[in-house]
Amino acid sequence: MNSKLLLAALTAGLLLGASAGAMAADAPKAPKLSAGVAKNLQAAQAANNKKDYPTAIAAIEEAKKVSGRSPYDDLTIDRFATSVHVGMGDMAAAETDADAAADTDPTAIPDADKGSVYRTAMLLGLQNKHFDKAAKYAKLYQTTNPPAADHGEIAQALFYGGDYAGASALMQKDVDAAVAAGQKPPKNALTIIMSAQAKAKDEAGAEKTLETLVANYGDPDDWKELMGVSLTTKGMRDLDYIYMGRLMLLQGGQIAQSDANLVGSAANSNRLGLYGDAEAMQKFGGPAPDPRAVADKKSMPQQIAAGAKNDGEYNVKTAEAAYGYGDYADAEALARAAKTKPGVKDPTEPDMVLGMALTAQGKYAEAVPVFESIKQSNPASARVVRLWDYFAKQKANPNTGATATAK
Repeated sequence: MNSKLLLAALTAGLLLGASAGAMAADAPKAPKLSAGVAKNLQAAQAANNKKDYPTAIAAIEEAKKVSGRSPYDDLTIDRFATSVHVGMGDMAAAETDADAAADTDPTAIPDADKGSVYRTAMLLGLQNKHFDKAAKYAKLYQTTNPPAADHGEIAQALFYGGDYAGASALMQKDVDAAVAAGQKPPKNALTIIMSAQAKAKDEAGAEKTLETLVANYGDPDDWKELMGVSLTTKGMRDLDYIYMGRLMLLQGGQIAQSDANLVGSAANSNRLGLYGDAEAMQKFGGPAPDPRAVADKKSMPQQIAAGAKNDGEYNVKTAEAAYGYGDYADAEALARAAKTKPGVKDPTEPDMVLGMALTAQGKYAEAVPVFESIKQSNPASARVVRLWDYFAKQKANPNTGATATAK
């Protein structure tokens, strides 16, 4: 936070008499300043308003010389000094003053001022990268029932101070409140939660939060990270690798060679023989398509035509091949045919190919209910389906905020 933003964050209560009129009629009145302190701080305020900082500092130093000062006098002097030093851009001195104010006996700080006192010290601790102090004052600020708008600052202070559980718990409250209200969970809150989970070595939790970020915001970097993570998830089937590779291609991003190798190797396997997908991965450093690819591609028209005389399994496997070669319309037709015929070994496969083919053709709104109808018992496979669903939803309604959370 730069000095201008920090100065704006300082409460008007730093100015003499500014907070009195804002207090409720039945609220306790703030203690009175000693006459000598008030006189010098009035002079400091006038000079500060003119940005005459040397005169303001001199007046503050005179206030410190007044004998018989009360704890409230010292608190107010420290707060004035903080404001002036921030205006000067002397953040080190401002932090010293703010710390002194925040370390005042809590009974000497009016309840109406505690939030501002602790928040200022917290922000300066963050500014100067004294994260232990920032976390200390963040916890004190939390006791004052701060507004939700400040939760992100508090969570950052807790996070950088090493209190990952505290940062995550605070942000999770904001996420839960947003979801309960039918709103998108705040992106900053999710990012802090994910970072805290990563620091705490909670890999499963971090992946779940990353998926929630992708579901709601679709940031390309988050997509790339999550798809890479998904490819290394335990329980992935060969077909799941193919489906992730296809999604990566539609995302339009660069595919890491290691990922291209995973997808391309699965595509070349004797069990799948999806040489069109292998060919696509070769462009990103994956293995060359099996030599059988030439004859397979040449015979695709005959394979597609034969679908009418064959069972559901033949149709869905031919639909997979057609998709790999970029023939999305025939892939759609074959997948639809497979759904009406017996013999399909995996009842989710026709719908998966259908949803992918619709998506690849830009028929996003049609694809969404297809993906949502697919129920995979394997967690790794289920996440692959969800990712396709998120992608289709975001393409169908790019300006509509979701409220999705990872399952």
